[in-house]
Amino acid sequence: MNKVLQKAVIYPLLIPVFFVLHGYNENFGLISIQDVLLLLIIYSVSSLIIFLISYLFFKDNSKAGLTCAYIMGFYLFFGALHDFLTEHQIILHKYSIILSLFLFLLILSALYLKLTKRKFNRLTLFFNTLLLIFLALDLSQIGWKIIHPNTDRLAVYKFARDNNYKPCDKCKKPDIYLLLFDEYASSISLKKRFHFDNSSMDSFLRSSGFRVLSGSHSNYNITVFSMASILNMAYINGIRNPKACTIEDFAYCQNLIRDDEVIKLLSAQGYDIINHSVFNLAGNPSEVDQSFLPLKTKLISDRTLWKYLRNDIGWELYTGKFKIKSLAEKLLLRDYNNNIFLMEQVKKESNLHSNTPRFIYGHFYLPHPPFFCDSSGRLKTITELKKMSAESYTENYLQYVKYTNKKAQELIQTIKRNSQDSAVIIFMSDHGFRQIADSNDLSNYFQNQNAIYFPDHDYSSLPDSICTVNEFRLLFNKLFKLKLPMLKDSSFFLINTYKFANTKNQ
Repeated sequence: MNKVLQKAVIYPLLIPVFFVLHGYNENFGLISIQDVLLLLIIYSVSSLIIFLISYLFFKDNSKAGLTCAYIMGFYLFFGALHDFLTEHQIILHKYSIILSLFLFLLILSALYLKLTKRKFNRLTLFFNTLLLIFLALDLSQIGWKIIHPNTDRLAVYKFARDNNYKPCDKCKKPDIYLLLFDEYASSISLKKRFHFDNSSMDSFLRSSGFRVLSGSHSNYNITVFSMASILNMAYINGIRNPKACTIEDFAYCQNLIRDDEVIKLLSAQGYDIINHSVFNLAGNPSEVDQSFLPLKTKLISDRTLWKYLRNDIGWELYTGKFKIKSLAEKLLLRDYNNNIFLMEQVKKESNLHSNTPRFIYGHFYLPHPPFFCDSSGRLKTITELKKMSAESYTENYLQYVKYTNKKAQELIQTIKRNSQDSAVIIFMSDHGFRQIADSNDLSNYFQNQNAIYFPDHDYSSLPDSICTVNEFRLLFNKLFKLKLPMLKDSSFFLINTYKFANTKNQ
């Protein structure tokens, strides 16, 4: 058997098999076998092509196998490697360094393998054996899960059970809607900065039974940082320099959102997590910007090099000196189409009824720029969007607020009607309007829209001056009789160090 494993260079094909199978094991029950097989075929064919090209160069199976394994291993497991380096603040996590090092080692190893006459039978034996053991372990775990399904289902996600959250068996568990309208300034901010009267929206909310938290403010002025804080009910540790946020800081916050504490706690309480946002949540990837692959395969494929490059630095193809005009124009309408799609998905969800309580997260780039519509809802042309001047920026924003109010009211009315007023609805924004009106007073960056609807109309626990880091702490204390302490209110003004215009993470 050893002789076979020494000569049969099968590990380049075992790498994609292990990657997909391990991802399926980690997300067992969330991805269909058919979808997994499609992903496996794509990665296996890719590995085979790289192996054949390498063989044409080296004329040797073992050398071609090592080169193919190096390339496929780096590509498929890049996410795990990058997250580890970032978490431990190792300088190699920087894209410029890690990608340059990868190419340097690839060229160096290719030259060495081309010149050497050495056979690599022991390495072949080692990699074949190691991957077969890993595959056997994953297959045994999957087999166990199939034979012994988890009948005592405490949570959708295993990591929620691992956090020792105690479910409240006697608590009423209404559906919870988080309707996040990006960069929607509070009525106080709109009035103070621009003399804009938004009282009609406040009146609508109050007449619909909401408590308007007029003194609300966010803790961060950038979306991905603010959402990481809101959904983890905590401040963010690890931002090295608030005045020079890096790509790695953004990627770190995306990871915090994906495995956030809110979905862990809700999952432990027996909630199903429904994601109609622009961010990936554990077990529930975002529905927008999806490739031809089935949606749930993102739970596996989003850990690859391509997905990390696309998420973290793909914006260079849309903006800056490397932008591609056709892609830039497509980007302009992407958020508009996403807004329509995600809002319709939330409406459809509200019309479904389940015996299991649900947390529905909808995230809309309204009234966040680009300002696609005027107050009547007329869609502007590409030319109009491109010609928008700095002088007209505020006016376009205020017109978009009026349009946003109409869409938000329509959505809220649909949810309340379909749920028969039985659902908790959080209508809020992640931060305020970020146009500088006074360089000595940046409060408008943090003054956000915030209103909550409780079916029992008991708002005694809600302070008017709530900060977003405490939003879910207050909610969970009320719903599940927890005693989560309130965190001290602080706001952090963050500055990017690179171009990131009109992209989803800003």
